[in-house]
Amino acid sequence: MGACAMMLVLTQCSACKEPQEPEGNTDATYIVHWITKYGTDDLIQGQTYRDAFNRRLLLEDLRGYISQVALIDENDSSIVLKDFALMNWFADPTISTAAQPAKIKALRFSLGIPAAYNTSVDPTTYPNAHPLSVAGAAGMFWTWNTGYIFYQLNGKCDLSGSENQPLIDPIAYHCGDDTLFRTITLDIADVSVKAGDAYQFNILFDAQKCFWNDQDTMDLDVDYLTHTSGNLPLALRAMDLYQSAFSIP
Repeated sequence: MGACAMMLVLTQCSACKEPQEPEGNTDATYIVHWITKYGTDDLIQGQTYRDAFNRRLLLEDLRGYISQVALIDENDSSIVLKDFALMNWFADPTISTAAQPAKIKALRFSLGIPAAYNTSVDPTTYPNAHPLSVAGAAGMFWTWNTGYIFYQLNGKCDLSGSENQPLIDPIAYHCGDDTLFRTITLDIADVSVKAGDAYQFNILFDAQKCFWNDQDTMDLDVDYLTHTSGNLPLALRAMDLYQSAFSIP
């Protein structure tokens, strides 16, 4: 075959090559969903529940900052899903993020704001949509103090023991200090999440444990008020109980 003919054949073959298929989605979608309960009951704002002493209590506000939400893969590497979020625990909150596929063995997140961000960054420097901004904090930043409120529980209870009395006795746990920062790691059965897959991880938040667990019990007759600096021992106890409220269902 002559050189010109050979060149023509090669040119024609090149022109007739099948077009390249576009690459598919190389990420996986990870969903972290918090199921919120009070014991065996659904957690509902304004609902009346019972404490460890069978006294009635009403939960009006239950919020907290979480940070450094990450998945831990089989190589102990972190896949960060969210840096900061302000969670309303009455809302069964969810975080969804696209990231690289992996074999996941644990979930990790922190309660509160890391020290490097808690008091060292002016909240007015963040855009309004950011959870650490003045607007985004929605009252979870102390303008008269330094730093953020990591965990806030407000409510009322009845200490009279009478079922007919109104709930007028206050409950207020406002916890926020670098010493109260907590990190939670929850082990899970290994899950392999492939490219293009969406996988949901469920975490149980049991608000009943904000009042008592196997190690500690809040007596709302005396353990009802802390703004951290005025009652740090109670803030430490409240934060420890709050930490114990999270588990894999």
